[in-house]
Amino acid sequence: MTQIKKKQHYVWKKYLMSWSNKNQIFASFKSSRKIIKTNIEGVAQERFFYALEELTEEEEIILKELITLWSNDIVRPLLMEYYQMITIYSKINRTIKSIDLSTVNSTELDKNLALLKANTIENMHTSFEKFGERLIAIRKVEDLEFLDNERELLTTMIYVCFQYLRTKNMREVIKPIITKYPYISNKFLNFIPFIYALGIANSLTYEKNIKFIYFDNKTEIDFITTDQPIINAKKHIISDTGIVSQLEYYYPITPKIAIIIHYQEQEEKRKYVLIEKQQVNHYNDLMISNAKEFVFSSTEEQLMFI
Repeated sequence: MTQIKKKQHYVWKKYLMSWSNKNQIFASFKSSRKIIKTNIEGVAQERFFYALEELTEEEEIILKELITLWSNDIVRPLLMEYYQMITIYSKINRTIKSIDLSTVNSTELDKNLALLKANTIENMHTSFEKFGERLIAIRKVEDLEFLDNERELLTTMIYVCFQYLRTKNMREVIKPIITKYPYISNKFLNFIPFIYALGIANSLTYEKNIKFIYFDNKTEIDFITTDQPIINAKKHIISDTGIVSQLEYYYPITPKIAIIIHYQEQEEKRKYVLIEKQQVNHYNDLMISNAKEFVFSSTEEQLMFI
């Protein structure tokens, strides 16, 4: 029988392996700076983090309308497929309340509903992680050539955007934005990143002249990562209307490799940069400032100086 996935990671475990040794990773709590060595299973996760909420019929209608308002003709059909998947749980529950269940094996029904509630969105994120396999495997700038294929570029950008938006940190960012609108329920918090991620990925792939910078770190200082593994390094640039006006994803791949994803016109399509110590420190500081709870390093010594 399929197992209920209780521990639900908002940072991909396979990604964190690059900072680990035999599944053990050094982690520093951002608040206390306490350093621990722990199994990857125990960090950047929360019990039932992606569990489905039971929606009312009215809430389902509102969520459907949000998809229509916040997506374009390209990504809307896919979002509607995901919408159907995440609302099955609510529809079944409403049906159960309206029929006679005296002849039904309630134990089996309860097990299946529990699986549906716990695993649906977690399984979706697992499928998106497969899109990132080639990206986290890069070890030289030439390894990025697979992104010349449009489909590979799109699926990779879907992976990147989901890794950026799926975290506990980004949930806390999104929550106050949606609570400004009384008709948008907090129950939508697990699904709104789907709308944002697919929209951004589509825009970056087809509307922007997207480019990549490969950072080769040969300094004595490693790149660190955190429970917010992808950040917008330009989020401090604000428009006159008060919104973030530039996007430049920074993503450490290993302690010695990182990439920048951007769309600056003056840059070449793929650029190799032998990064200097000052720049490594700069990006490590950005990662720490964007972390929610955990900072990860391949060594305990590095975390002592954070």
